[in-house]
Amino acid sequence: MSMEKLKALVHFIVHECRDDPGRLGAIRLNKALWFTDMWAYQETGTPVTGARYVKRKMGPVPKAILPALRELVNEGKIEIRDRVNYYEAQKYVSLLEPDVRRFSESDLEETKFAVGFVCDNTTSDISSMTHDEVWRAAMEGEEIPLCATLASGQGVVTDDTKEWAENMVQEIEAQI
Repeated sequence: MSMEKLKALVHFIVHECRDDPGRLGAIRLNKALWFTDMWAYQETGTPVTGARYVKRKMGPVPKAILPALRELVNEGKIEIRDRVNYYEAQKYVSLLEPDVRRFSESDLEETKFAVGFVCDNTTSDISSMTHDEVWRAAMEGEEIPLCATLASGQGVVTDDTKEWAENMVQEIEAQI
């Protein structure tokens, strides 16, 4: 994993929410990262950040998220504001323009979509999507490989699939 890519994407996500930092707390930040990497992996076979994700109570989390956030704060790129009360999320504030040179336009569009998706839905709706079979199968703190998400949903049996299966049965029976 490239810590620099993770930091750059975190900074980009925080910057995307600069007009309303209250929309993005720790849970939504982690889910935006998860969806970005998962969707990219499912589409191209390569995640955007290359981060390793682990199971946490609220969903998959990049293993290196806390060091990445600390470094971004120490570099003066973001600020983390503590929540005022229990019902308010921590706020992440971008202090500088993010450096996005290491990302493709497709990476950035995927990330913008993920940010909109997690910020425009309730946390319970988003949690139901990240607390899937793959997440439930892992132990707390265990790594969740992105490749496992390829088998996380039920498949659809199409006529083509049935035809393929019937042909395979016929080929096997012919060999017997």
